[in-house]
Amino acid sequence: MKEEVLNLSSVPQYNGLLRGRVIEILDRIAKLRVGVLGDGCLDIYWHADMKVSELSRETPHYNLPVVREVFSPGAAGNVAANFMELGSAKVSFCTAIGSDWRGMLLKESLRGLGIDDSFVVTDTERVTPAYCKTILHGLEDVQQEAPRIDFINTDGPFELLQRRLVAQLDLMAANADVISTTDQLKSGVIGPTLRDRLRYWASQGKRIVVDSRDNIGKYKGVIVKPNELETLRWSYGSLKYPQPTDNEIIKAGFQLAKFAEAPCCVTLGEKGALWFENGQVTLVPTIAVQPPIDIVGAGDSFTAAFLAALGTGSSGPEAAAFAHLAAAVSVRKLGRAGTASPQEILNRFDENESLKQTSEPC
Repeated sequence: MKEEVLNLSSVPQYNGLLRGRVIEILDRIAKLRVGVLGDGCLDIYWHADMKVSELSRETPHYNLPVVREVFSPGAAGNVAANFMELGSAKVSFCTAIGSDWRGMLLKESLRGLGIDDSFVVTDTERVTPAYCKTILHGLEDVQQEAPRIDFINTDGPFELLQRRLVAQLDLMAANADVISTTDQLKSGVIGPTLRDRLRYWASQGKRIVVDSRDNIGKYKGVIVKPNELETLRWSYGSLKYPQPTDNEIIKAGFQLAKFAEAPCCVTLGEKGALWFENGQVTLVPTIAVQPPIDIVGAGDSFTAAFLAALGTGSSGPEAAAFAHLAAAVSVRKLGRAGTASPQEILNRFDENESLKQTSEPC
């Protein structure tokens, strides 16, 4: 359907993903070589047992007694982790880190998952980004997250670093079937030089998907995958519509696909996703996951499954339907950035089919 579409109910829907096709996609992913580029981040969870907290002798404050800490790759690193969990044959990671303890832990976490970190660049002028989350544990296992502590860079990547990353991207891309790009941080590693190089590799036939919070309109020639708010922010220059209509989202999606000169996938949360290609739009619905849920990392799971399916030959709508399964698995994993294994994805497909049958009128 073309740009005169006014609401989701009038958009053609894709509901054609079958169980045998899910199995076939998963089998083909096992042969897929993946390159991941973007903002590498270390996710840190500090678990503080407040039942043993003590009043400091020096200050009028109770301490946060950390009894357990967990480290894992975040941002683009979590996308790489999702590709590994999907069973990809090889996953390589390209980013820039600082010469600090967080960089060492990030590389250690990547290697622990089997991810190739040989394309990671160390730059002494930057710090390794980290999201540090303190989880306070109280009586009867009550938990509450304290304000997060972030390690950030305040300057974007300088041209010399961009050239170093382009060289590493070229080496990685030469041996990858698909390239996933995560442009998440305000002062992240991706600048104009890397964006131009991604367009070059796309022109050479590489399947490339870009996920960007603030810069989605700066990419050309590659598949872009924003959510509806990121799409509207690009289209209107701000979140002009706090409660956007279907029509506004669809119009913005058409505009973004036209501007990017490539297909566009706009995710809509529990409503599904919109696929824009060649002036047409398709709605790929999903089945909402019942609470409790944790959406942290769900977008990463969707991105990885979406690009993996595209890399095995799926159409855009089919890839989005497959990605919905992975995201539904991911949001059920509470207190961490989730991933989805092949068996979990197949189980979710079976669960969806059961839900469809029970909801059908007798």
